[in-house]
Amino acid sequence: KAQVNVSPNSVNYTTLKAAFNAINAGTHTGAIIISISGNTTETDSCVINASGTGAASYSSITMSPTGAAARTIQGNINGNFIVFNGADNFTINGLNSGGNSLTISNSNAGLLATTLRFFDDASGNTVTNCAIKGSSISNLVGTIQFQRGTTTGNDNNTISSCDIGPEGAALPFCAIYSTGLNVSVANNNNTITGCNIFDYFSAASISYGILLTSTGNSTWSITNNKF
Repeated sequence: KAQVNVSPNSVNYTTLKAAFNAINAGTHTGAIIISISGNTTETDSCVINASGTGAASYSSITMSPTGAAARTIQGNINGNFIVFNGADNFTINGLNSGGNSLTISNSNAGLLATTLRFFDDASGNTVTNCAIKGSSISNLVGTIQFQRGTTTGNDNNTISSCDIGPEGAALPFCAIYSTGLNVSVANNNNTITGCNIFDYFSAASISYGILLTSTGNSTWSITNNKF
């Protein structure tokens, strides 16, 4: 069953990965709208490339649930689940209004499991009004992971009004983790605001709600969150 619609050139897809692959292939261009009309189960990483990489060509991407119902994008990936691979100007808005809501969940408890990964200079992206769930038993990755950049860093991204917690009984060791390449290619000017960050715990090691490493992070804004 088609659960994901992408426009322009309205096409329905059964998975988010298939939709991302189509965008990466240039099937949809310009100001792209992704509508999530049902739950999807993903069996592999969902990677959205930067505009200009290969055939990908877009000015912006907006993804939201539709149909006045709760929607879930779920996977069991011991790796990076949804990856902003240098992608810019991508907004995920779970709405949380009119019955619409969106959960993005990676149930894998492996050492490499992330739910959202910002990578390779992904900048100007927003994730808001969503539930983001993950359960990695490593404090070197987060449910939301900001990884190294190559030229500028992953800059000017916003995580707002999200519930960031575990998937099931396995608690993540770290909710949000960021490490940059160096002081010149740092993850700069990112914002974490109005989020509920909860149930991150390890009895055997240090656990973190938010960890910004001493290498390659600067001028973050972290405000009005609940831990």
